Amino acid sequence: MFPSVPPPKELVGKSIDCKLKPGWFYDVERDVFVGPKGEVLAPTSLPKGARISYKVPSLSDPSRRSLTPAERDLGRYLQVILPTSRGAEKLVPVIQSWPAIEEAHVAPEIGLP
Repeated sequence: MFPSVPPPKELVGKSIDCKLKPGWFYDVERDVFVGPKGEVLAPTSLPKGARISYKVPSLSDPSRRSLTPAERDLGRYLQVILPTSRGAEKLVPVIQSWPAIEEAHVAPEIGLP
């Protein structure tokens, strides 16, 4: 699908949407993935200026037991925000190879109707 109104020219970045495997979480402050057994893994092969963030930060705390199963599932979604759109497709298999990631894909193109 092509957007009927293209995104602004100053929007140069792209993001990759990904989902954590059950039991894993991303520690934003330390920039590492933490596994269910306490293993710690740093994300590798990201371009300079890339960052990782939760899609729904308020649901990302792994210690919140009061969340519904649907909220816990939403709390597993991340986005890798890239400084440029070049090479985003080539980076998807790299991100999918990380032990903490269940699935990853390039985010859809945005646009106005």
